[in-house]
Amino acid sequence: MQINPKTDIVAVVVWYNPTAKQAQNILSYIHEVRRVVVVDNSTASNLHLLVEVDKELYEYIPLKSNLGIATALNKGCEEAIGLNAKWILTMDQDSCWNKEQLLLYFDLANQYRNLREVGVFSPQQCYKGNLKKHLEPYTEKVAVMTSGSLLSTSGFKKANGFRDEFFIDEVDDEYCMHIHQLGMRVVTINNAYLIHQLGELHKIKLFGIIEKEYIYHLPFRYYYMVRNILALNLLYPTYKNFNNKRLGKIIKRILIYDQSHKCESIKMCLRGWHDFRKGIMGKIKN
Repeated sequence: MQINPKTDIVAVVVWYNPTAKQAQNILSYIHEVRRVVVVDNSTASNLHLLVEVDKELYEYIPLKSNLGIATALNKGCEEAIGLNAKWILTMDQDSCWNKEQLLLYFDLANQYRNLREVGVFSPQQCYKGNLKKHLEPYTEKVAVMTSGSLLSTSGFKKANGFRDEFFIDEVDDEYCMHIHQLGMRVVTINNAYLIHQLGELHKIKLFGIIEKEYIYHLPFRYYYMVRNILALNLLYPTYKNFNNKRLGKIIKRILIYDQSHKCESIKMCLRGWHDFRKGIMGKIKN
């Protein structure tokens, strides 16, 4: 079973108030796949951002409200399956491909010996232009990021898609853990790189001398991170240590690096814990 990108792969990208530059990122992969499905979580239509793109190459699905990344991905993947896709390339609006890297990604996926057993392929993430060469071509992972991932449609159907109630954070991790539970593999292709912007980078000086760079999040994001990681521990106790380590890193990031919203971020963590205890999921209220 080989993957033919021009017939077997449909890309799905989720938008939320994209800039014109972010909208143009689809041009980095639209000609290498069968079709691109754009699912727009924005309140207002952004169809005008595609005015210069061939209408035969994409589908535009406006949700007219922010229904969350999970719901948007599900709608896009269902559309891709309706187009008879065998694999779905999931993309963020702020991610793009170098053509050579994308073609290498597809080629290396085809070279994987146990292709039928894979539920998710993932590339390496390139943040600062450093394309490190790895000796091992493939690495099995517990979880990978959604952006740049190749999802088998058979795995998507077995998993029944993404969990809508997670809304934003941990959507990708939950999906990967579910794929493992179903007996399928999550594999990173080590020498293919996606150009990805991971959040907003801030720089601070610790003790006035040590300069550190960290990924900044608004306080409300910590609500989802904490609540959903705790939910993962219930759903997939096998990965409890993995999840708790990530939870510890989140708290450490707030306590050490967050100099502008530390108290509010901690409050949102506590609210996430409280809502988890009460079984409250979905979009945060108020």
